[in-house]
Amino acid sequence: MDGTILGQGSFVVPATIVNQVIQIPSGADWMRVINYTRSGTVGGASAFGFRYEWQRGMAAGTGTVMYYSNGSAVVNGDTLASGGFTLYDPSGQTAGALPLLGNAVATTASTNATRPVVSTASTAGIAVGTVVRMSNTAQTDINGIDFVVGAVTTNVSFTLMTATNALATAPGAIGGAGFYRIVNTSELYYPRRRIITNITRATNGNVSTSIAHGLTPGQAIRFSIPAVSGMTQLNSTPQNNYQTATVVQVIDDYNFTINIDTTAFTAFTFPTIAQQPSQFPEMVPVGEDTASALSSVFAQTPTIAGLQIANTQTGILADATVNTGFLGMILGTGGLGAISGAAISGPAGSVTGDVVYWLAGKSTYGGL
Repeated sequence: MDGTILGQGSFVVPATIVNQVIQIPSGADWMRVINYTRSGTVGGASAFGFRYEWQRGMAAGTGTVMYYSNGSAVVNGDTLASGGFTLYDPSGQTAGALPLLGNAVATTASTNATRPVVSTASTAGIAVGTVVRMSNTAQTDINGIDFVVGAVTTNVSFTLMTATNALATAPGAIGGAGFYRIVNTSELYYPRRRIITNITRATNGNVSTSIAHGLTPGQAIRFSIPAVSGMTQLNSTPQNNYQTATVVQVIDDYNFTINIDTTAFTAFTFPTIAQQPSQFPEMVPVGEDTASALSSVFAQTPTIAGLQIANTQTGILADATVNTGFLGMILGTGGLGAISGAAISGPAGSVTGDVVYWLAGKSTYGGL
């Protein structure tokens, strides 16, 4: 079994340099990544890695790297202290894999704003698009909810949500000391229910969610909105024949419009701390309006950050319930070299358009 190749492939580095998640059947004991483009290009303003290797037993996020130093054709070797290879298993059963929920990290304050700015001495592992779960002593109305991070100031603060999915109303008080945890996976099964942060009053109401929704045009949803949030006219009740709303258009990862005119509805508000305890407003996918799906001029591919959600289907089957779980490897964007102490690009690539090849396999005894 030594040297058995489980899979191989390639990818092109996208416009935004992000971690790449590679599906590898049965799990891997070793992996090699070659940045074909950087292999023939001397180092530029930063150290460009071109060959990376990992073996089971290495710490999460690490790996060995060969790279060209700044402006040089001289090859150097090092170990990435972060931003390297991390096993991926959304079931949480693989030793050494990325944990489903990160460790609790202390926060000192959180602003009373529709996009709260959370102060903390450590933003390790957080980037724009990271999902975090909050717990603090004052802003109880945002505790336990998953929020996307919209901005980061390294080891100073991070901002909850993006400019497009801010809370309809501020929490109601400045947040005190507390904790955040990084959430590394979403629910295994698609489609997924989501907490609502805002709904506009419009001919086609715009619905905003706290993290990426992954919906497509034509999908049917039901709302569950507490009285404190207003706009309960969207709720499914016997009086409205258990109405569903149909997704008309996906605006971005956090926003979509529906086929219901909300102009005359009660204004939507996000529950404040004074209204706690209360239910949080949420939407639940319940199927698809086939006629709407067939007539839609918009793409019907479930995506997040421009990538199709694993194992999902397209077209009028985009609403199908599927298990999105898989075993694989997260290729990082790079970090500090153990020897150089300087930043070295990671196996996910360093420059938009780079062509990257990968090879992964099994060995008889795994790793260490």
